[in-house]
Amino acid sequence: MSIKKWIKNYIRPSTVDIEGIKIKVPLMASNVMRSAIFDGYYETSELQLVTNRLSPDDIVMEVGTGLGLLSTYCAKQIGDDKVFTFEANPALERPIKTNYTLNQVAPKLEMGLVGEHPGSSTFYVANDFWASSIFNKAPGAKPITVPVISFNEKVREINPTFLLLDIEGGEYEFVKYADFHNIKKLMIEVHSWILTSEQIQFVKDMLTKVGFCLVEGNGAELYFER
Repeated sequence: MSIKKWIKNYIRPSTVDIEGIKIKVPLMASNVMRSAIFDGYYETSELQLVTNRLSPDDIVMEVGTGLGLLSTYCAKQIGDDKVFTFEANPALERPIKTNYTLNQVAPKLEMGLVGEHPGSSTFYVANDFWASSIFNKAPGAKPITVPVISFNEKVREINPTFLLLDIEGGEYEFVKYADFHNIKKLMIEVHSWILTSEQIQFVKDMLTKVGFCLVEGNGAELYFER
């Protein structure tokens, strides 16, 4: 690594501010991830959509916590007790909790892969943690076994109104079994590096079938209401 690149990626503050949310850059973050965080484009499109659409009476369920940016924002706006978030990658548990502490929030975090039935499953952890997935698509991704949490059981238990879904291609299988129950708002990221255009269209068609209408799109991030 060149001296210039080393300075860019490592001689920086360990904590950054993204739209008022403090995010500590974890040591496990790759150079790509560090650049995204330091240069201010980590989940900014998603955050903008949530900022525009979140209401005080919402109950938020997030599938794919990442570093906890969105769940932190939601907790600050509507309260810890109305934000429930799920992350499959066990290595992110400590960074997520660190960021919650930094921002003085405590949304309900559960570690596990959200799927159709409870049990266990293989999950592929990528060097760029945002590319970790149930699909072995990222170069050098390592398989681990993680617990599976039933989405349909949790959606009945939590009764969310707003679902945030970022599961790296898992959205294709998700829409086949998901019971959206009382969810009125949905922000979903579609992943064209994993799914074909036909599979992405299938996701959109299935959402339309259960009553969702596309309200706003920002590249891969789509916001629906019903």
